[in-house]
Amino acid sequence: MKIFLTGASGFVGSHLIDSLIAEGHELVCHFRTPQAIDIQSHSNTAVWSGSLNDVESLSKRLQGLDAVIHCAAEMKLWDSEKALLETNVFMTKNILESAKQAGIKKFIYMSDASIAKNPLGQNLNISESRALPLLKDFPYSHSKSQAEQLVLHAGNEALQTISLRPSSVWGKGDIVDRLLGRAADLNKFGWFDQGDYLFSTCYIKNLCEAMNKSLLSDSNQESFFISDGPPMRFRQWMSMRLKAGKYKVPTLSIPRSFARPLARFTENGWKYLPLRGEPPLIREMVHLMAHPFSVSIQKARDQLAYEAPYTIEDGLLEVEKSTNR
Repeated sequence: MKIFLTGASGFVGSHLIDSLIAEGHELVCHFRTPQAIDIQSHSNTAVWSGSLNDVESLSKRLQGLDAVIHCAAEMKLWDSEKALLETNVFMTKNILESAKQAGIKKFIYMSDASIAKNPLGQNLNISESRALPLLKDFPYSHSKSQAEQLVLHAGNEALQTISLRPSSVWGKGDIVDRLLGRAADLNKFGWFDQGDYLFSTCYIKNLCEAMNKSLLSDSNQESFFISDGPPMRFRQWMSMRLKAGKYKVPTLSIPRSFARPLARFTENGWKYLPLRGEPPLIREMVHLMAHPFSVSIQKARDQLAYEAPYTIEDGLLEVEKSTNR
């Protein structure tokens, strides 16, 4: 299959390149910084560095291709409402329009399980049948939810659309390596309610397996939760992930009931005072990490024939082997 991949230089996209090539696909990749990529090391891969918002130019480049996998996204959680709207929502709309004009047959969107996390209710073993909650207080999750709806509504007989909702994607180069591990080493990362709650995760190679299954699927206008299978206690999983990356494991814990008001307090401080950097705690991070959250992958099993080929222990071992700290 000939595939156009956005977000190819990101954590998820960079892993997808190797997985898709191993499956025999031909790729046209869009990198945020193409000059930093050694494309010669990737066979069956070309680079397109035009604007993803230029519908006409992108449509021309998509001519003759079979599928679009859209992974490009703005991930910043603080003071980024405008960027989240422009990148995650408006750009997705433009890429969809380009795909339609080019006659693309399949469009797979990389969503996020957090779009279904209800801040006011229980979030254990949730399925895709749950109505999506209003998430306007959480700009990242809200933007991903809006984008997913655009993708699913665009599906028809000519364009098959699928949205994958991985839960807390992890692996070498993940948010632990980019942010949380360094924070832990500086004693700036801790637990909420001792981290004693169930939490679904998704190892990056399991997500790659789900993508390969999606490319073979006839499902249309469907979303799928993707995870490693049964959830673990958050503290147990995160402690193992930190140790695999040779980061410190925190001992500090604050009550969950105190976390949200504390996050609002720190946000206001950074919003109204001349403080440098970003606040150490924000409400969306509390929403994403401080509460029980697990998803059912039964629909992915039924419609995609997805089963996680890697255990959490497998993933941790690969992270540990690739860590040179």
